[in-house]
Amino acid sequence: MNKEDEEPKPIRTPGLSFKDIIFEQIDEGQFLYYDRVKGETFTRTLVTHDGIGYIPLEKVPWPTACVPKRSETEDALTKEQLKGELRLGRFRGEYGSEEQLFNEIRDFFKEHLDVRNELLYDVYACFVLMSWRVEDFKVVPYQMFLGPLASGKTRGLECFKFLGYRSIMASSMSAATIFRTLESWHCTLLLDETEIYGRESMVEVLALLNSGYRRGSFVLRIEKLEGEVPQIAMFEVFGPKVLAGTEELAATLQSRAIMSNMTKNVKHVRLFVDEEKAQELRNKLLLYRCRNLGMKSEFDVSTLNGYFTNSRVIELFVSLLEVAPTQEIRDRLIECMRGITQTRLDEEQVSIEAKVFEAILNSAHKVDSGKLSIRTVMEQFNLGLPEKEQATVYWIGRRVSALGFEKCRLTGGLTGFYWDADLVERLKARYATPSTNASLPSFPSLPSLLTEKQKPESEDSENKVSNSQNSGDHETNIISEESEDSEESEGVSEGGF
Repeated sequence: MNKEDEEPKPIRTPGLSFKDIIFEQIDEGQFLYYDRVKGETFTRTLVTHDGIGYIPLEKVPWPTACVPKRSETEDALTKEQLKGELRLGRFRGEYGSEEQLFNEIRDFFKEHLDVRNELLYDVYACFVLMSWRVEDFKVVPYQMFLGPLASGKTRGLECFKFLGYRSIMASSMSAATIFRTLESWHCTLLLDETEIYGRESMVEVLALLNSGYRRGSFVLRIEKLEGEVPQIAMFEVFGPKVLAGTEELAATLQSRAIMSNMTKNVKHVRLFVDEEKAQELRNKLLLYRCRNLGMKSEFDVSTLNGYFTNSRVIELFVSLLEVAPTQEIRDRLIECMRGITQTRLDEEQVSIEAKVFEAILNSAHKVDSGKLSIRTVMEQFNLGLPEKEQATVYWIGRRVSALGFEKCRLTGGLTGFYWDADLVERLKARYATPSTNASLPSFPSLPSLLTEKQKPESEDSENKVSNSQNSGDHETNIISEESEDSEESEGVSEGGF
């Protein structure tokens, strides 16, 4: 056997990070190689680490950083003198301070994209920075551009395509393509025309997207059979994603995204993307990744405790707050968080669940010995609705269960629900409107955004809001209803709920 046969072939990869080195594929089939111990940067066509060789991919489906053309001085050097290495000064990726880099990215989005909420430009810039350090986070947000045709959705995707880390843009991808792409390249996924994912045939894609915002989410597949033993393959689907479409997606997916509701442009933006500026920013972002990957943030997420009742919104913004280079930028992100939290609260208060809960409250006077008929709730819910839009007993029963009430069997085969007074109070805090609960505490503000006059008068009001999402022990009162069998037989009326 020849010695060449004994040596393993180099592995093709777009780049990897280790404790001592980081390397990332750039143009011309090279890696930018960063020595994390010495703080030095070179370019190489082959990287060896722990006895394993790595070479660049033959092609990459995303815009890369690049090495500028060599100067006359460099051209005068022999190939032996250069030895295939280009030091940091010639890479020209210096970006000054992190705040300067942030501002350049923010300005890039402002020049190319028109959005009504100026705070979203801060979100976009921090999202880009986060994508270049994605290994540092357990949860990452999605971005979602929603609007009619020709409202700037695709332009938003293009901006992230040119600035995001390994950004791959596609209008339609199958579930298999998505999880294999994410596992192989750990990229930032950009999906256009996401309205197709509302189709029944795309339910698997929706499930992948739902789980991919949190680290540790895997897709399991049987890859091949060796003998008669199936081989299970694991594919990681975690990573930042940017979506764009004309229709709302499933509520579960939209809750994982920071929404940008797009309209026709009212201010001048660039007709074409400034690719030269984007190239300059990618060079800087690659150096930013090398210097900051694995660095601990000075932001303490515990400072948000008690000020936001929606924990999902906190999850979406944690990684963005951690990469924000200054407190002023964090304060603007927090202001954006407050707006999103209020929007989601308003949406909850007009949701189907809120309407069912309001029907329960309006039926409370008919509770008899702690028991309330679901049919009574149904009749209350259907008041004023056209016949085709009216809900059935079965449909109402499922929604009441989803709100957290426990079912039980009553005398005569009837199905009942426990009247949980503590749960009712908690649901008031979530779904309350002026007509159902006018005495709820107002939404508190963060100390960094307040004047002394605006600060909450007592900790009790803060705690009441912050604890409103927690589930409590049930009291054992009972809501009764007709039997489960009768619910099943009713089904859902045509055209109704």
